Amino acid sequence: MSGELPVDIQVPSGPRRAVRGVTGKLLQLWRARELLAQLVRKELKVRYKNSALGFLWSMLTPVLMTGVFSLVFTLIAPIEVPNYPAFFISGYLLWQFFQNSCQGAIHSIVGNGDLVKKVYFPREALPLSHVFAQLVHLLLALAVLSPYLIYTRGIGVLLYLPITLAAIALLTVFASGMAMWFAGVNVVFRDLQELFVVIFQVWFYATPVLYPLALVSDVLGDDRFARFAWLETLLAINPTTWFVELFRTGLYGPVTATSDGLVDGPPGWPDLATVGGAAGWAVLALVIGYVVFLRRARTFAKEV
Repeated sequence: MSGELPVDIQVPSGPRRAVRGVTGKLLQLWRARELLAQLVRKELKVRYKNSALGFLWSMLTPVLMTGVFSLVFTLIAPIEVPNYPAFFISGYLLWQFFQNSCQGAIHSIVGNGDLVKKVYFPREALPLSHVFAQLVHLLLALAVLSPYLIYTRGIGVLLYLPITLAAIALLTVFASGMAMWFAGVNVVFRDLQELFVVIFQVWFYATPVLYPLALVSDVLGDDRFARFAWLETLLAINPTTWFVELFRTGLYGPVTATSDGLVDGPPGWPDLATVGGAAGWAVLALVIGYVVFLRRARTFAKEV
């Protein structure tokens, strides 16, 4: 033996090791799917424990918010969108799902410190349990409010149900990535949970839930507001804009600005650009959020 290393030994490159690492983590998460299901059931049971009305309490927020904003934007500061309550609820349901998912997930690692220290399991199951619990709420809320949307927007709400479900699926992917990012970063930067309310308050108003995109384009098209043209670009690159627009297309329909004001159309199919934009943001958020979470997960037991 000359002592030389065998020339046929190949050390995996950095990207290849990263792919293998992520693949291995995904397999672990799949094997732990029963644990994830139990965590989701736990979230649902804890929320409605000793509650006489149960799920109906989760309907209180969207109903009250719809009533308040409809009063403000139809009487006090009118936004001339036909059937404003249906317009608002067709965007707010999706936003509430996203916000509540991240709000629950941000505390998921820190709040389960004892469990993280004592037992090994895929840590991502903790933030993801909040996302899937909120997904249950969203689907139930959609089922309860569907008769109202069908009554106000027509039978197209049912005909275009596939695109509504596609929007929910894509936002679930996006919310999963963001939930893992918030949960992982919050372990190190605890101030993030204090900033959360401010971040999502600004994010809410930067997302076309209260107003249609067509109104923004129409207003900024006026020469008097030309210096604020960057706002339209900001809204266009806002990830949640794509999901809300996609979701609203199947439940409410498009809103366009004309010389006679804002005009609504019936529910329909979205354009490919909207679908592609939502899908792109969903994949990007999932990849970044998962990678950040896995890197932070190595030290969770020491830092919680």
